[in-house]
Amino acid sequence: MVQISDLNANQKEAVLDGRKDLRIVAGAGSGKTAVLTERVLRKIKSGVHIDELLIMTFTNAAAKEMKDRIRKKLKKENMISELDLIDSAYITTFD
Repeated sequence: MVQISDLNANQKEAVLDGRKDLRIVAGAGSGKTAVLTERVLRKIKSGVHIDELLIMTFTNAAAKEMKDRIRKKLKKENMISELDLIDSAYITTFD
């Protein structure tokens, strides 16, 4: 599982960016899912609930992967109350 310390400078900047809305644009295999997963975990740790976020991607497979990675991070961090909310979270596609 990727940790923030594994990310490059641009990826870390995206994770740590304090803006409310952020769009990540990058090519396939560039680490978008890792960046967004870390960003979501950071938001949750700051008091935002997973079901208060809108997380969008382009394919159903990518949305499923995102949810799976977030679920693993939440389990690792023992964030049980957020795990209870993840199935109602808005992790979806643009269509």
